[in-house]
Amino acid sequence: MTARVSRVARLALATCAAAALTFAAPAARAQQPVEPFPHAKHAALFPTCAGCHAGVPAGDAAAVFPPPTVCAQCHDGVIQKRVSWAPPAPRGLGLLSFSHPAHLAKAKDVTCTSCHAAVRDTAWMHVAKASPDGCVGCHAHRAPAHLDDANRCTTCHRPLAAATGLSDARVAALPKPVSHGRADFLAAHGASARANGMQCATCHARESCARCHVDASRNTAIQALASDARVARAVAGRAPTYPVPATHAAADFGVAHGALATAAGANCATCHARSSCATCHTGNGAAAVLRDMPAGGDGTAPGVQLKRAVDPGRPGVPAAANVVAAAWIPQPHAADSTVRHVRVHEAGFIRTHSQAAASGELQCASCHAQSFCTKCHAGEKAARGYHPANFVSTHAPQAYARDVDCSSCHNPQAFCRSCHIQSGLAPRSATQRSATFHNAQPLWLLLHGRAARQDLPSCTTCHQQTYCMQCHSQLGARINPHGPGFDAEKMASRNGRICLACHFTNPLNK
Repeated sequence: MTARVSRVARLALATCAAAALTFAAPAARAQQPVEPFPHAKHAALFPTCAGCHAGVPAGDAAAVFPPPTVCAQCHDGVIQKRVSWAPPAPRGLGLLSFSHPAHLAKAKDVTCTSCHAAVRDTAWMHVAKASPDGCVGCHAHRAPAHLDDANRCTTCHRPLAAATGLSDARVAALPKPVSHGRADFLAAHGASARANGMQCATCHARESCARCHVDASRNTAIQALASDARVARAVAGRAPTYPVPATHAAADFGVAHGALATAAGANCATCHARSSCATCHTGNGAAAVLRDMPAGGDGTAPGVQLKRAVDPGRPGVPAAANVVAAAWIPQPHAADSTVRHVRVHEAGFIRTHSQAAASGELQCASCHAQSFCTKCHAGEKAARGYHPANFVSTHAPQAYARDVDCSSCHNPQAFCRSCHIQSGLAPRSATQRSATFHNAQPLWLLLHGRAARQDLPSCTTCHQQTYCMQCHSQLGARINPHGPGFDAEKMASRNGRICLACHFTNPLNK
């Protein structure tokens, strides 16, 4: 075969193999499937490829296929059955950006059989469509296969948006590279896209990314991709896929994610819309971060859906303390729609939250509005359930030891005193005295100052201010209530009016 076919003829054979030549009538070609030209049946008639495809080596599109008159020389109804044939209509640009003349100039030993000989068949005019893996055999680079990660797609392919000849079905059926099947691909593909977006543009358009990326409209890598209506139709109705980053799996992510969002909010915007964060962040503490998040809505990816859920596993605690964030990924596959609960506070936090709130360790205002706190910290307005069962029978030691600050939820003189009077633990009038509560301390009158300084609110559960002023005021016994080391000037600088409760004139005026 090598002796009979010239190098140029073999190169021309490449187009012969790919051409779909039909013997159907021109009017019926649109309805009937295209039948490949039977090259093997004509092997004895055509000693060279250039006889029919002379335009291939020179890149002359008009001479790539023979005119119908060439076929009619034999198929005239006498010598052979008459056929009606016309060259296939141009299909437009495909993904492959290939030039036969350019390859002929670069590789002098290239023949048609180099790319278009049938697999394991070297008979003359037994042709086959060129295989992408055949290119790897000549192009000496690191990629062992067509869809290997090391391949540079742009070497042989034009961007998908420019491949106008591809149908919707062919766009939807494009093969995936090996890298796309790895478990970590979704989490890691962003870095590759930013480094070499043109690789992605071979198979993807802007709509490919906008299906999942909430921030697609302001992501420079995504906006660099062209828009394509075929891709838009292919992804329409397909649910997004949101992998769980490694940082989200940490046990303290609920508490630590605020710092991550502040430092790299753009990363959060890939999967989360502003409404997603606002599910938990009802306060104003995170307003600046939320303003930078994409708004989401019609025409954009939905993002990870979040929902406030109540954990039923902690009975006896107010519902407000059981709220957790439940995230789910809207995917049709069970593995992608698993509900993941993120608890911001550890179990029992409602009983210990005062230290965190006072220290500023947590920015409470980022999730809670002030009304959330005042539901409990405004007298007896909270639903019962904070204290364990029968707490009223055992609360005295805890109230006195200051394990909890009763006055943060209760008004001592209104809530506590009303119960203590009924129980006989408090005097019913300002002048009446009761030894019921302090009967274990015979010298309580001399020792009560230390207890009052330690926790004055506990005294107010039984005693009103007028009770103390019988001794500790200018109208009473004028007994000094201030302990050793008392700094009158420092106290007056904080609130000078408090001095006038016992002193009729400012004691610091000289």
